[in-house]
Amino acid sequence: MGKTLAEKILGSHTKKGDATAGEIVEATVDFLMVHEVLGSRIIPILEEMGVEKVWDPERILVVNDHWAPAKDSMSAEIHQRNRQFVAKHSIKHFCDVNCGICHQVLPEMGLVKPGDLVIGSDSHSTSYGAFNAFSTGLAATDSALIIATGKCWFRVPESLRINISGDLPDMVMSKDLILKIVTDLGPDGANYKSIEFHGPTMDSMSIESRMTVANMSVEAGAKSGLMTVNDAVRMWMATRAPGVKWKEVVPDDDAKYVEQIDIDLQKEPIDPIVAVPHSPSNGKPVSEVEGVELDQAFIGSCTNGRLEDLEIAARILKGKQVNPGLRMIITPASRETYLQALRLGYIETFIQAGAIVTNSTCGACVGGHLGVLGSGEVCISSTNRNFRGRMGHPESLVYLASPATVAASALKGVITDPRSVR
Repeated sequence: MGKTLAEKILGSHTKKGDATAGEIVEATVDFLMVHEVLGSRIIPILEEMGVEKVWDPERILVVNDHWAPAKDSMSAEIHQRNRQFVAKHSIKHFCDVNCGICHQVLPEMGLVKPGDLVIGSDSHSTSYGAFNAFSTGLAATDSALIIATGKCWFRVPESLRINISGDLPDMVMSKDLILKIVTDLGPDGANYKSIEFHGPTMDSMSIESRMTVANMSVEAGAKSGLMTVNDAVRMWMATRAPGVKWKEVVPDDDAKYVEQIDIDLQKEPIDPIVAVPHSPSNGKPVSEVEGVELDQAFIGSCTNGRLEDLEIAARILKGKQVNPGLRMIITPASRETYLQALRLGYIETFIQAGAIVTNSTCGACVGGHLGVLGSGEVCISSTNRNFRGRMGHPESLVYLASPATVAASALKGVITDPRSVR
């Protein structure tokens, strides 16, 4: 029987060199990313375990991103512990509060490559599937074990294959596509499965668009969101990791999938999608929610704070003004993204339009700072989750949408179809 991407990648990291769905294996990890959970939860576990030495100081990235800069004394102390850990163990890769969001900076640093097994202490570590790597998020105890040993156990997931063909219509983004997929699957429709995204649409997608899809695969319960290598990945690797050897992993023709889904965007075009509170799987065509009044519009996060997202927002906002009854917050995903947007004039466009541009941080997305919602407030956001209380008060409401839809809505002060403001 042929192998899926998940089976091939996980299998290649085991002692016997093989893995089958349903099997429990011990696998050697290529790279580990940890953020503030290191200082808050992982370090105490390591101390309790009596770990004095990390497995490999060159295969760990520590990022201070959720509250960057620190919003209070508690977060400041977490950042201190992270810095001390980095210094004590000579961790090679460290991004402090001036660097950006973990899922953006790790690929920017060339630290993920096709065929890798990459683990993050964050559920949206599925993002690196865009690079043909098996990546997933693990909790503090598992992350501590990896820091100590470089290994972890996995139950090899079954795989769900989604074949996508056709072009996305104008002003419809990959965010709309993945919101539609998550809605169709449901919040647990891919529970502990690996979703493989295939087809001409995925092959033609930019890195930014692919990362959005992989990032949000976890919102259907997926363990990973995998893709094969396309030209954008080849160019990325040549630019970000020149000289690094890697080999594309492809599934076998006779690989076994629990289900195959075909999406033809030419036969059934999709409209901009908005996920209504309180689940990313509550997606609806924008026409069904147009006119909902807003207090805040947010563009940013590890899902949609990249240059492609800022470009379309700048295109929509240029020469216009954000509705005076609404505050708009824009957070580039990394310092590099911020500087690129600055050089291209996007930041000036945002500020002239009346938006607030923050430094790169998780900030508003996690209800941490720089955009926390109050009781009864309504936000349209390009982030990945709209759970109750996600961005602040438990009585606030969050609608998820693409950067294009968020920007258009910011102009009108109500949820708006981006195709109406070109």
